[in-house]
Amino acid sequence: MKYLQLGVCVVFLLVWPKLAVAKKDILTVSPKVCVVSEQQEFCDLDLEFALNMPYKMDVCLYHEEQQLQCWQQVTTERFNHKARVQVETIYSLVNPHTDELLATTRIEVQSTRAKTTRRRLRSPWSFF
Repeated sequence: MKYLQLGVCVVFLLVWPKLAVAKKDILTVSPKVCVVSEQQEFCDLDLEFALNMPYKMDVCLYHEEQQLQCWQQVTTERFNHKARVQVETIYSLVNPHTDELLATTRIEVQSTRAKTTRRRLRSPWSFF
């Protein structure tokens, strides 16, 4: 009985990390960051999405509530998309039959120019 429990624990420890890594790498995007010269500017990107599903399934790619593309019985796929972003943007991969969220990825927008306001180093009530 001890050996059976030990065997189950070993199998669980070997399989569990692979499931966690597989879920993390289901949806990737490139590039992940866009740099603009001024804040509030738009950034035009040619995004490349890569899907790497653990097994064949139907999936749809969404930006906010807008459906971009759907695939049937896919395991690996590449998809190019032109995007215009101004703020951090999140893309989601969803199972269309169950509405289950399978993965998300995001595009960050960063400015080269620093903010003009500075944070106060001391509290206004400090005597020193």
